[in-house]
Amino acid sequence: MREPQVRLDEIVGGVQIDPTLAARIIRLACSAGVGIAEPPSSLAEAVERVGLYEVYRLVGAATASDLYERRALPIYGLTGEDIWRNSVTTAAALESLCRRAGEDSGAGYTLGLLRPVGRLLLQGLADEQEIRDCGGRQPTAALVAAWEFNTFGTSSTEAVDRVFQLWGFPASPSEPVRHHFAPSGDPSHLRTTALLHLASWIAEELGHGLAIERHAWAPSPSVLAQAGLTLEDAIRGVSRTRSVADRIAELLRRV
Repeated sequence: MREPQVRLDEIVGGVQIDPTLAARIIRLACSAGVGIAEPPSSLAEAVERVGLYEVYRLVGAATASDLYERRALPIYGLTGEDIWRNSVTTAAALESLCRRAGEDSGAGYTLGLLRPVGRLLLQGLADEQEIRDCGGRQPTAALVAAWEFNTFGTSSTEAVDRVFQLWGFPASPSEPVRHHFAPSGDPSHLRTTALLHLASWIAEELGHGLAIERHAWAPSPSVLAQAGLTLEDAIRGVSRTRSVADRIAELLRRV
């Protein structure tokens, strides 16, 4: 996940040391509907059958499923399913938008999956402090961020920095998450920051936004200009994302 441009043998070598993940990939190959009757005879054949980039997508989504679906976020009034489906839809949207904008689509997919991880860290702090109420279930994203600062001294978007450090990611991927609610405030004016904002808008348009972020996203002229896209590009991204995100979710549900 740290290196989207990875070779087949590197994927097989990484997956085969985890028997559960290896078995899941083989089951994905069997359920992917590729029209081959015989099951794959090896993990390498399973990866080849599904396709290198498709395996990258599915392993990422499966990892996100393990990360999010097993953990509810009661301080925000969100279920693990809420977070997982939002992350997969945002990832599919950002992948498509990055490809359209000439950015790294694989890195975009990963970034979309990891966007909510800061909230997991804050939920962990809440558990340690025995905070049991739903104080983070606020009607706007701005009020949620204010509650986070008042309660923990930081926000979920800033907490992403710490998570990425713990996981060994370079610092740069956390910058778009830090500023994606208001891309114009990004001091580096990164295109990816605006693309992540638009991807979050697409997820909301498809019914997979988060209740605590309602109305936080819009394909405004300034966001589109920073992203290097047109409104038509963003609207086309909605239909592209629907088919990809639904297919990923369907394949994972089958295994």
